[in-house]
Amino acid sequence: VLDTNIVLHQIDFIAEDECVNHVVVPYTVLQEVRHRHAGTYARLRALCRVEAAPEAAEAEPEALPIVRGRGTASDMATVRNARRFAVFPNEFFRETFVERRPQETQNDRNDRAIRRVAHWYKRHAVGPEVLLLTDDRACQAKAVADGIAALTAREFVQRMRPQFPECGEKLAAREAEADEAAGGSAASTPASAPRGEKRKLRDTERQTDGSVYPPHLKASEVERGLKEKRLFQGTLRMHMNTCLHATVACGGDEVEITGLRALNRAVDGDTVVIERIDGATEARCEREEKRLRREASDGEPPGDGKALSVTQALMESAAALAKSFSDRPKGQVVGILRRNWREYCGTLKPIADQRAAGGASFDKAERMFVPADSRLPNIMIQTRQSANLENKRIVVVLDSWDCFSHYPRGHWIKVLGDVGDRSVESAVILHEHGVITREFGESILRCLPPADWTPGPEDLAGREDFRTWTICSVDPPGCKDIDDAVSCERLPNGNHRVGVHIADVTHFVHPGTAIDNEAAERCTTVYLVERRTDMLPSLLTTDICSLRGGVERLTFSVVWEMTSEAEIVDVRCCKAIIKSQAALSYAEAQARIDDSSDRSKLTASLRQLNRLAKLIRAERMRKGALELASQEVKFELDSETQDPTDVAEYTLRETNKMIEEFMLLANQAVATKILEHFPMFGVLRRHPPPKDEALKTMKKLLAKHGVDDFAFGSNKELGDSLTRAVKDDDPFFNQLVRMMATRCMNQAVYFCTGEVQPAMYGHYGLAMERYTHFTSPIRRYADVLVHRLLMASLGISALPEQLQSKPVISEQCEKINVKHRMAQWAGRASADLHTYMYFNRRGGQAAEAVVTRVRRSGLQVVVPRFGIEGVVPMPEADWDVNEEEQVVVGRADRTSRIEVFRRVIVHIEADNTDFRNRTRLTFQRLLSEEERAEAFAEAEAKRKEVQKEMFPDRLVPEVN
Repeated sequence: VLDTNIVLHQIDFIAEDECVNHVVVPYTVLQEVRHRHAGTYARLRALCRVEAAPEAAEAEPEALPIVRGRGTASDMATVRNARRFAVFPNEFFRETFVERRPQETQNDRNDRAIRRVAHWYKRHAVGPEVLLLTDDRACQAKAVADGIAALTAREFVQRMRPQFPECGEKLAAREAEADEAAGGSAASTPASAPRGEKRKLRDTERQTDGSVYPPHLKASEVERGLKEKRLFQGTLRMHMNTCLHATVACGGDEVEITGLRALNRAVDGDTVVIERIDGATEARCEREEKRLRREASDGEPPGDGKALSVTQALMESAAALAKSFSDRPKGQVVGILRRNWREYCGTLKPIADQRAAGGASFDKAERMFVPADSRLPNIMIQTRQSANLENKRIVVVLDSWDCFSHYPRGHWIKVLGDVGDRSVESAVILHEHGVITREFGESILRCLPPADWTPGPEDLAGREDFRTWTICSVDPPGCKDIDDAVSCERLPNGNHRVGVHIADVTHFVHPGTAIDNEAAERCTTVYLVERRTDMLPSLLTTDICSLRGGVERLTFSVVWEMTSEAEIVDVRCCKAIIKSQAALSYAEAQARIDDSSDRSKLTASLRQLNRLAKLIRAERMRKGALELASQEVKFELDSETQDPTDVAEYTLRETNKMIEEFMLLANQAVATKILEHFPMFGVLRRHPPPKDEALKTMKKLLAKHGVDDFAFGSNKELGDSLTRAVKDDDPFFNQLVRMMATRCMNQAVYFCTGEVQPAMYGHYGLAMERYTHFTSPIRRYADVLVHRLLMASLGISALPEQLQSKPVISEQCEKINVKHRMAQWAGRASADLHTYMYFNRRGGQAAEAVVTRVRRSGLQVVVPRFGIEGVVPMPEADWDVNEEEQVVVGRADRTSRIEVFRRVIVHIEADNTDFRNRTRLTFQRLLSEEERAEAFAEAEAKRKEVQKEMFPDRLVPEVN
């Protein structure tokens, strides 16, 4: 019989260790877990199912198996729930239901109810021994007093070890901070002592009780300190590539937390309580930091004595970073309100003697786990599979970090594969960015139409018939999930009927169904260099909803009547059925347009669309739309082998811009329509203006390089300024300026219109007052929501319940925003991985780079030859880095100045320190004025050649 405590803290052990079988889960436990941790609840429900699929997480209690007799081993072998987990409905059974006593807490009542279940089974089960598993010592003592056999998880493992020699591998380590949980050494501090003296007393006691870190404050002290504004609460954010230097935003200030001692066991994303420290306290922390540095270095494997250990290098890096933030207030963590622990991917640190790894299953070895994310500290795990986990990518869960341990403790739960394997490293990227990669479950697949689906009479009801229209799709090469098509025909009055036809995904994905819930959780299709992870099952994305040529498909269409000057006369939205005449690539469509001998109706339609798109684009640019820099690579793949058949720079043709313009126009029209009908419940996309401070810095930089008329009072002014920022002798200059402008931009976000003031609805980059996403429902859940809003505004269907609540809509929009950002970062991480693999295979190379920014950590550069960006560290001993003035000056030679746009030579090489797959850039020398800079065209040609090898099978997602 399980109690709530053990389920919450030992779910990996319970779910995956074979020694845990014939398990009773009281309904009381199920409900407590449901309210405390959704992920653990889902896993527990999955364990208890016999017939239902794991995804059906909202079944009623009756859908879960209840033991009604003793089954044989053969009976159990025939069902999915072979380890025999069952839910016992104790809250609905007279003999096991318990009333809450006066003055009894709900937690104590629930513990008593769980013990009642164990007692009932002890009286009624014939033969087997009944055990209560609990890690709550108080509950265990009461159970034993009631005559119930009760064991902790660790005691249970020891008991089962003779029958299951490898059991307990995924047993979670528990907090060993009994004193700290009760208030730590603070409890023994004299109450009359001043607060400063209390802190000193704690530090003295810490030195004598063997603890490594000071104890966290008691809850009562934290509450009092927050009220008195002596303490501050915030989320701890580590700086890039370090786990030893963080920032906590407290009101309008950012407080710097530097070093192990000041961080006091907090990790990135934790909600912490901090106190600001003065110079004396900072000096004391620095002394403690030196001690921790020595002790942490003692734990490093022996080296050759020439190089710094990893810990020492991190310490020095954090110290250097802290100096650059010397003007900011300093602080230290005194409490952690909420942990942000999750599952972490990484690798075990190699050990010199493999025999010390404990190859025998009975010998549990302690190993150091190095997370792939360098913002996290190393984690100590215990395992009997040490030899088997060597050189593998594994997933580890944090269990505890008490004040007596230099490192947090955890346990491994999954092996992803071999270090260095591209598919395994891509799996690490997806996992680290929270991308859902599980297969679509049975309940989701049951929502799909049959594989041989064709439109029937019930599908055509209420739809307009566009099957005779001249319609085609234009997409990147090799595109299979075709979610948009276009059409253009001349009307008798001389105007043009222009159509944008979008796959009608919501015809198959209904609100509240399993497939809709899954899409709402995934939010977006994620593209890595060589693979994609779909938001919806492939039957929909690449077949039934894909607007392939020559087949009938259902669409949601936007149709305009336009004059020959692209002035809109009328616009309407409707459901329709189409039959696309061709599925073209951008290159194929461009070839048709350019071929003067091609007089087909389809080509004539494309030419008209292209002409109208140019007029629409010119008007958009006139209003202030921005055109920012973008570099992409395309890969044409063999349809059968998926081997690359052509690799080149992703050239933007007129047809790319043609499709983009009409998708933008459709999105704008739909945004206006849904906002007109649902001003409080609309889902739009807004792009806030850039921060003035960043653009002021950019203006100051450009002024140093002869660009004196850089204005940014509006998006129109900024767009004109970017167009004027050119140098005749440097074709790359304008692209660099546009890249810098991109860095100044804020992120565009989805939002609920009822939660934002109308004045903030606008999209700065597109120069549109109202904008949304409607054109890609196959790969974006925001578009699915917009389709439902549009259906309701047209009276086709009622507004779903999920779109009738502003808080619900806002929560979903925020989830989409987060998932969208993570998908972008995953794509960048995948490009970084392939860049690392290229240099790891080819060896280090020197190349010309252009400085785009001076950072505290060094020079941010772009390397045109390889199409990559990175930061070049500048040693403090040799260079003075002035971020405010955006200049780096040599210490020995003050005439050596490096400013933005200066060209330098850097050395690029693969760096696999701690298996983190980085590409390291090192400064070599300045490129003198006498030396001829590498010609832009030559650099571009070399970049194309290199990227054929760097990204051999890159997928290019559609950008509309």
